[in-house]
Amino acid sequence: MASILYFIGLGSNLGAREQTIRRAISMLEKRVGKLIGEAPFVYSPAVGFVSEHEFCNTVALYESALQPMDVLAIAQDIEQQLGREKHEVRMLHGVREYTDRTIDIDLLKAYADGVELTINTPLLTLPHPQMDKRDFVQQPLKALIAKIIEQSVIPFTKMHGLGNDYIYFDCIKSVLPQVLLPVVAEYAPRLCDRHKGIGADGLVFILSDNEADYRMRIFNADGSEAEMCGNASRCVALYLKKHRYLPETDSLRLATGSGVRHIDIRDMEHIAVDMGKPVYKGTQTIGARTYHLVDVGNPHAVTILADNEPLTRDLVHTIGPQVEHYQLFPNRTNVEFCVVIDRHHVAMRVWERGSGETMACGTGATATAVACIEAGMCDSPVEVALLGGILTIEQDNHTARMIGSATEVFEGWLK
Repeated sequence: MASILYFIGLGSNLGAREQTIRRAISMLEKRVGKLIGEAPFVYSPAVGFVSEHEFCNTVALYESALQPMDVLAIAQDIEQQLGREKHEVRMLHGVREYTDRTIDIDLLKAYADGVELTINTPLLTLPHPQMDKRDFVQQPLKALIAKIIEQSVIPFTKMHGLGNDYIYFDCIKSVLPQVLLPVVAEYAPRLCDRHKGIGADGLVFILSDNEADYRMRIFNADGSEAEMCGNASRCVALYLKKHRYLPETDSLRLATGSGVRHIDIRDMEHIAVDMGKPVYKGTQTIGARTYHLVDVGNPHAVTILADNEPLTRDLVHTIGPQVEHYQLFPNRTNVEFCVVIDRHHVAMRVWERGSGETMACGTGATATAVACIEAGMCDSPVEVALLGGILTIEQDNHTARMIGSATEVFEGWLK
């Protein structure tokens, strides 16, 4: 396992609070791992009693090779080293004396290879069960992440597959881009904004993996996570090849939210992605239209237009969001509108779940080809013409393969 990112909360309402917390942060760095950053101190009133001292809280982020239970043991040992103090509090019904730890250290969140660690034992629960309910934790946590993004150099690469563009973060070279994960729902819309941000259909994190060669996590422009993206898969393959992560091969096993995908890099214009076995789930009437339901690791609803019906933006932008949120799809769905040109050619536009209309969609093109073949209107291979270009979909023994290009646009750094 690669390095683990630990978000650790520290708080004290006894004695020299700030000095004690700073000492604990330093002790953790010596024993846990590299200190990446710490949040400004946040003060909050004592809860449940009237006290002379407010609570002083902060959150620190460490990169460590240690496992969570080892970090917990170190935190508990530091709590003991820093000691206990006699504390007098004025309760509503009189004064009470007791001894309390000088500092409280909690493991809040932990990420390994882009995945949030979940642990539930009598000694440790991750993520911390009370974290979301405590503003004195949420406030410094978000401030810490914002501070790291502002003061650190977090590189990204902008790439697109036929105009379906994403912002790619290399988490193999550095764990730092993973600080975005706890706040991805906030930062994805901001970074993907085409007027005030970088502009993209979503974010992709390129990660190490224990079972495949590499792995990707993909988030839509609204911050929701997607299971799979064919265009992003080709771009990840291009990035890995260009940056010498695949020095001796032109093939790749890429783990995704919908399973491992095999990718062959024939050349930069012809990257073939094994899309697995699409599942055709029959048809469903929604409104006045018939939709072919196809699962390509993520859900799709494909409607085949009549020959005399134009494939327009108004159609996609009016009907697309209605079908995306239709009650039949509790997790929403991608929506494709297509016109069959002949038995090997289809024109298509797509409304992507969580992103709106995009220039291209690899899983959508695959689902469309499958739908047209199942409807008896096309034969493999099918060339699908999208706004951004053409994808070729091959189907053999119910296994689909998508072939298309990938393009790197530019590199940059978040500030």
